[in-house]
Amino acid sequence: MYIYTVQPMPGQKAKFDGDPSIKYQVKRQNTSLKTGQKGRSEIIRTNLDYEDATAVIKIFNDKEGESQIRKGEAAAREDAL
Repeated sequence: MYIYTVQPMPGQKAKFDGDPSIKYQVKRQNTSLKTGQKGRSEIIRTNLDYEDATAVIKIFNDKEGESQIRKGEAAAREDAL
């Protein structure tokens, strides 16, 4: 499973959450890997406005939710057989 976060681009500081005067990046953290393991976190989108970054996160979270539902349904079918 992944956790998505919005962070300011390196070298930029937001004066408040969602500051439209700067660009943001979206990071993805893989929670299934052990803490400290290489490759646990990665930048997936850069140079976005705050609204675009939150929209990207919403899309990814929706896809992740669909994936979890499919995995649950597949496991239920396997158990029924």
